[in-house]
Amino acid sequence: MKIGIIYSGEFGKRFVANLAYPRSCGYFGACGIDGCDYCKSYDFSGNIEWVIELDEPSMYGIYVEEPEEIIGNPESEVIVAINLHPDMLVELPEIAQAKAIIAPAESPSWISPGLREQLRRKCNENGMDFYSPKPFCSSNTPLSSIGFGKPEFVVEMDGEIISDVKVLKSDPCGNAYYVARKMKGYIIEDIREFWKDIHQHQCAYPCLASMERDAEVKEAPFHLAGYIMVYQFSKACGIDAESFVPEHMRRFVMED
Repeated sequence: MKIGIIYSGEFGKRFVANLAYPRSCGYFGACGIDGCDYCKSYDFSGNIEWVIELDEPSMYGIYVEEPEEIIGNPESEVIVAINLHPDMLVELPEIAQAKAIIAPAESPSWISPGLREQLRRKCNENGMDFYSPKPFCSSNTPLSSIGFGKPEFVVEMDGEIISDVKVLKSDPCGNAYYVARKMKGYIIEDIREFWKDIHQHQCAYPCLASMERDAEVKEAPFHLAGYIMVYQFSKACGIDAESFVPEHMRRFVMED
């Protein structure tokens, strides 16, 4: 799979670094440089055809009259567009060549519901698949074929002890690897403490999803990412975590 990435902001930097330079993980906090054991053994730099870093959307003003003057006519099998100005994003299906466009929404301000549906329609008209997970780890996209999407784990148990954890699929920022490392050797004595500790490790990486409340999700994307991580890791341990997830969030968390 060949990937082109257009981004602005810290989440975009984390995403690119996680795919192309996974050993830079220690610089993001979490384990720290001295504590890194290089558990991310992959390297998808060969899959990345190009990367375009832009200024934050607010730097371009209210309107962008000629988006192609800034982003050109990008071409790749899959284009990932992260935190772009709406005028650039809405024109992307018209000026790009791709099989699929992925436009995640770590924040409600990145893509409004109306813009998302406009993008979906334009991609469909131009023969492209369109994905807009909110946040990026909430559903699977073509990136799932190389191991990034809704996190999945294989957990080996020795009684109540988590003896080993392998990441089958990581969230696109790489957080799942940190959770896997920190939960290895964990003794499950209290289910509520177990869920709390998974979530605390996710926050320590740290998760970059927005804390701003989203009208569709009815909570912040950050909270949704946390419920997903706890639910997915618990499932790998053979533990039903449905009661941990608020009822209004279950369709986002529990559906594949």
